[in-house]
Amino acid sequence: MRASFIPDLQIQETYAITGDAHHHLVHVIRLEVGEELLLLNGQGLKVFSQVEGISKKEVRLSFLRSEDSERPFELDLALGMPKKEALELSLKQAVELGFRKIYLIRSAYSQQRYLEADRVKSLVVSALEQSNSPFLPEIIEADWNKIEWENYESSLMMDSQTKDLSLSDDLMFTAPRLLVVGPEGGFSPEEINFLHQRPKMRVLNLPTPILRTPTAVATGAGVILQSLNKSAKG
Repeated sequence: MRASFIPDLQIQETYAITGDAHHHLVHVIRLEVGEELLLLNGQGLKVFSQVEGISKKEVRLSFLRSEDSERPFELDLALGMPKKEALELSLKQAVELGFRKIYLIRSAYSQQRYLEADRVKSLVVSALEQSNSPFLPEIIEADWNKIEWENYESSLMMDSQTKDLSLSDDLMFTAPRLLVVGPEGGFSPEEINFLHQRPKMRVLNLPTPILRTPTAVATGAGVILQSLNKSAKG
C-alpha cells in the first residue's frame, strides 16, 4: 500500500498533505482520487485513509480506520559504519527488518563520517514508507564501549575473521537482542578481543565469501528472526 510519514499524526476525520510530501505523492507516486493511503507516525500508529481530492497544493484525505501496532520483537543493531553507499543501504534495510535502535559506530576501520541528520531522516522515512513499517528506529551515534551491553540478554556478532567460532543449530536468542556488524574492512584485533568478551555474545562465521555490510545486516537479522520463529512455534 502507498504510505506517507506524518510525525505528528493524530486520528481525525480529514487530512491535508502539502509541501514536499504532496509533490512526491502526486508527481512521483502519481496518487489518484479514490486510492487508499496509509499514514504512519513512526511510533506505531497506522491510519488508513482514502484520497478525496488532489489540487496543486494539497492532497485531501478522509479517515477510514486506524491501528495501534506493537513491536513483535526487540532487536537492535550496532553497526561499524561502512562507506556511504553501503551505510545508506544498511540503514534502509534496518528499517525494513524492524530494528528498534541503530548504534552507528566509528570503528577502527570505518572510512565514513557520520551522515548529516537530514540525510539519515530522509533515508529512514523513505524506507518506512516503502515497507509500510509502523516504526522508525532510534539512531544513536556511539562508541563500542558506550553501548550498555549488560542490557542485552543475547548478542550476535557477524565475524568472518574468527574461524573457530560458530552457532549451534539449536541456539535461541532471548530478548532484548543485539546484532553486531562491522565495516568493509572488518574489525581490528582490539575490537575483536573487546567484542568477544562482551556478556552473552555469540559469534557467527558463515562458510561464504566476505559479506558486504548490508548483506551481513540482513543475514544476521535473518538468523535471529529464524530463531524467534522457531521459539514461537516450539
